[in-house]
Amino acid sequence: MGGKPVWMIGPACSSMKNDTHNQEERSEKLSSKTDSCCEWLDLHPPTSVLYVSFGSHNTILPSQMMELALSLEASNKAFMWVIRPPFGFSSTEDFRAEWLPDGFEERIREKNQGLLVHKWAPQQEILSHKSIGAFLSHCGWNSVLESLSQGIPIIGWPLSGEQCFNSQMLENEVGVCIEVARGVNSETKHDEVARVIKMVLGKTEKGEEMRRKANQMKEKMEDSLRGGGGFEGSSIKAINDFLGTATSIKKSSILK
Repeated sequence: MGGKPVWMIGPACSSMKNDTHNQEERSEKLSSKTDSCCEWLDLHPPTSVLYVSFGSHNTILPSQMMELALSLEASNKAFMWVIRPPFGFSSTEDFRAEWLPDGFEERIREKNQGLLVHKWAPQQEILSHKSIGAFLSHCGWNSVLESLSQGIPIIGWPLSGEQCFNSQMLENEVGVCIEVARGVNSETKHDEVARVIKMVLGKTEKGEEMRRKANQMKEKMEDSLRGGGGFEGSSIKAINDFLGTATSIKKSSILK
């Protein structure tokens, strides 16, 4: 950086602002889709539901979508899947039943096992719901922050860009993620994905460890943004240092 200072100012995640005032303010703006998602989640016990989303710009192959559907059903765990047209189809295209196993939607609806949300979902409200126990994610950084700010462990399926590095770091260094696939060219076996889902959501040693570490990250993120009473979180300190340095440089340039 040529001797220039660098400040770490993250995490920048609006979903971390969970005080009562902000919750009430958001509740006034809930859409009908948000209402329906939360109402469905209300029917399930705490930390029992898997949230599945590949972000607003990513998707997977039709064959992978089929395997993912089979794995979700085989896991016998409740899930909410934000589903978009698969790779090779227009993102604005209407959903086709042929992209999923025969009778899939009817079966999960009858058992109240799953809810398919087409194209977009209120992710922050969903991840902050008490019923969510894990997040099957593409590991985009915004999604990572939104998940860990709620203490939610991640099942990683990175697709592009920095997502592979994020997934690897979260699994190997932080211990809050297990990667089940990588990219749109990876071969996906539904029985293996179902096994990981059951392990992460279940009362297993690995699942408990991931939840514990995810909650530790949540606490660290909250501490970084906490201030007052003589305490200054790392993010607040970094921002103050940055602003102080910027002001000092501006004053120096004016005096010259």
